[in-house]
Amino acid sequence: MITNALNRHEAILTPDWELPPNVHAAVTTREFGNLAVHVGDDPAAVLLRRRQLQRSLRLPTAVTWLQQQHTNKVLDWPFKSAVADAAYSSSPQSVCAVLTADCLPILCCSDDGKEIAAVHAGWRGLADGVLQNALASFKAPAANIRIWIGPSIGASAFEVGDDVRDAFVARDSSNAEYFLSHSGKWLADLTSIAEAECLRTGVKNITQSAECTVRNNTSWYSWRKEKAAARFASIIWRN
Repeated sequence: MITNALNRHEAILTPDWELPPNVHAAVTTREFGNLAVHVGDDPAAVLLRRRQLQRSLRLPTAVTWLQQQHTNKVLDWPFKSAVADAAYSSSPQSVCAVLTADCLPILCCSDDGKEIAAVHAGWRGLADGVLQNALASFKAPAANIRIWIGPSIGASAFEVGDDVRDAFVARDSSNAEYFLSHSGKWLADLTSIAEAECLRTGVKNITQSAECTVRNNTSWYSWRKEKAAARFASIIWRN
């Protein structure tokens, strides 16, 4: 595992994550602005930012944004807008992206640069296997897949009940070590659970941003801290 993996550059950051020459990744911050269309937000402003993001990153095509609903569903690119929480592509000139504000944004890439994926993993999706399903979409062996886990809620800020712990322990008993008893509840370490999930599938090249959205909500949106609908984007694309 590698931590502290972000190269700072204003409103759009580049993960400090080794990628093949034809693959690129980026994550937006609060400075760039909200990229999710929700009730109470200005849809026109969001659409304008999305176009600006495409121009700023020189994306090969416009992003088809997922309708994220904490499922374990993965869509193969290209796709029409649909309910899913991960996007996978083996096509040139493709873009995969997710929106988050505490949930895990996870970007995936094969070593040869022919396959990419973006995963939105809240605790429900992670417990239901969304990351496992995304990795299963790859034709490359697990040992030839590299992972980046982006800014998300840290273990010291994610207090949950027995239902969350039970869901992960039922999935794999070793997940119990990622829950710390706290005032009758549990502090859950989602990034470590995601890393363990990768390791169990055979993925060893894992990079973590080590950024907590709650503790550093001056840079990131945090649903738990703000109860606001705004989201930042994590994007991976190939030329």
